Amino acid sequence: MHGCRRIVCAVTFFCAGVSGCATMRRGAPSPDLRPCTDGYAYTKDGWRLGVRHYRSTRPDPDKLPVILCHGLGLNATFWTITDQHLPAQLTARGYDVYVFDIRGSGENARLGRHDRINRLLRQTPLRERGERDWTIDDLVRYDVPAILDYVQRETGHEQVNWVGHSMGGMLVFPYVELNQPAERIAAFVGMGSTIILAETPQRDMLLANRGLRALSVFASPGRLGRPLTYFRMPGMDQIDRFYYTRENVDRLTVSRFYGYTLEDPGPGAFRQLDPYLQYGHMLSADRSIDYAARLGEVTTPTLLIAGDGDIISDIPSTELTFAALGSPDKTLLKFGKKHGHVADYGHCDLVWSRHAAREVFPPLIDWLDRHQPTRSVRVRSTDQVPDPARVSSSPQK
Repeated sequence: MHGCRRIVCAVTFFCAGVSGCATMRRGAPSPDLRPCTDGYAYTKDGWRLGVRHYRSTRPDPDKLPVILCHGLGLNATFWTITDQHLPAQLTARGYDVYVFDIRGSGENARLGRHDRINRLLRQTPLRERGERDWTIDDLVRYDVPAILDYVQRETGHEQVNWVGHSMGGMLVFPYVELNQPAERIAAFVGMGSTIILAETPQRDMLLANRGLRALSVFASPGRLGRPLTYFRMPGMDQIDRFYYTRENVDRLTVSRFYGYTLEDPGPGAFRQLDPYLQYGHMLSADRSIDYAARLGEVTTPTLLIAGDGDIISDIPSTELTFAALGSPDKTLLKFGKKHGHVADYGHCDLVWSRHAAREVFPPLIDWLDRHQPTRSVRVRSTDQVPDPARVSSSPQK
């Protein structure tokens, strides 16, 4: 415990002496590492969300646009810190791709009287004002509809494909449950996204969650972590293992992760995660809705992707979430050595691994190809036999 305090103090001291925490990202060598600024979606509760658009050089008119949503405590750079990233593979296959920073990430802000001072606070390790109390429910109620509306204005498509990692996928379940009919998401891919835990309480994650929640009251955990792009500190292995498997991810990717991708979840989101980590079901912030218990209402075509080395969303938890889904069209893909892959994939390895571009992304995009609405009609009209992966309603071993 004393060692953890020394680490926190050392990082705080170092970052406090480094100016330009926000400027560091604005000046990144590649647009892939900078905050999203191609356009902005505006939520009904007053947040401005940055969006980046990856255009296909050969767009396929039969394919709906893809929205990629990152997880809690990160930003949209999550998807593009590797050189062979998923947006590039999707655009090569004819998809237009949109990534966006959820509230509290990138240079997003709640518009109003604190906006100007918060721009200055982002250059320091201190928290912004008036931007701390949002919850995961707010992402569901406001951020998801805002980005869907933005993409519809840009493309004319009311429907999209949604690919989410971790919380970026988890929030689709309550969105669909609370917004019936929910056809705006035509096909859903969740990578490391579970809302049922097989084993509880998750003591290590509970401890980490409560520690970060306490720290975030007065400081920015995301900006405190950015100097770690330049050096490694004792004890970091215990933190890293939650995110990735060391032998599966390049050092440059890890450096970019700490330098450009870490953000602040916010105390409100931390509070909402507490009962999930303790009791195993994702609940609304006021605990009046058990989102896990309503998974039977989710009928959207769904692909869940899980890694054998994932600590946060492990295989048994993914299988429970998968089994509870009401969709008649659902598929579960597992990535690990016993399934014939090069490595056991950890939580972020599913996107960051040096092998992901060859092992994970192609089957993901193949599944999307089979689930585009016009393609589905064409299959039925010619009486072709559907691909088994499309109609699978049991976990793929």
